[in-house]
Amino acid sequence: MQTIGEKLEEARKRKGISVREAAETTKIRGDYLQKFEANTFDIDLPPLYIRGFLRSYARYLELDPERIVNEYNTLLAEGKPVSRRESREGYGRVDFAETSRAKETAEAPSGNRPSQDQALLLKFGLLGGGAIVVVVVIILLFKVIFSGPTAKPTTSNQPSAAQQAAVAQAEPPQTLTLTATDATRVKVVQDSDGTVLFNAALARGETKSFKKQGKLLITVESGKSLRMEVNGRNYTVPVDNYGRFGLD
Repeated sequence: MQTIGEKLEEARKRKGISVREAAETTKIRGDYLQKFEANTFDIDLPPLYIRGFLRSYARYLELDPERIVNEYNTLLAEGKPVSRRESREGYGRVDFAETSRAKETAEAPSGNRPSQDQALLLKFGLLGGGAIVVVVVIILLFKVIFSGPTAKPTTSNQPSAAQQAAVAQAEPPQTLTLTATDATRVKVVQDSDGTVLFNAALARGETKSFKKQGKLLITVESGKSLRMEVNGRNYTVPVDNYGRFGLD
């Protein structure tokens, strides 16, 4: 039976993306994703945060997020070592409202406030809210009265996507050749229609060639490990490490 980590790693590789790309898209730290794929959850985070990260990552990989979280809960129930340090820092996109409410409840003093104090607090709250509403209304009135005429939108001379595609098809096709001077991963996308022409790892010394029409968007893990040629002419890769650039 596959572990959580094996399922995550297999789904990511099936999408043809690297851990770095997944981290940039999900806004989850790359070292956390690597540990999840290694089926290691003993990191310095409370289980609530880990559940949120697992749910977001599974949804991004098109897996069942609730099933992944339930498997993680099973590991907790079996006594697997997981950090339980409380933290006030925000990680990723997890909703911590429930944790905040629980902490506020725990810190609240025992016993009820006197009814007189509660009435006073309510009175001040209503007065403050009314004052804010009045200020907002005044600001809106000033904007309406003193604002100038609405500027007419300028007509953009930028060609549409369909026009770009037509121009690209009208241009004579060129041959793009990629050669890996060291192992790296490359993704090539046709800018006019978003077609993925190539998305895989290149071994050292491996060469790939394909037809090019119009502008290409190229993402490379290690720019210094890649050499490009268009119709036999050398082109300098503008990034040394991980990056994305356009090739007209």
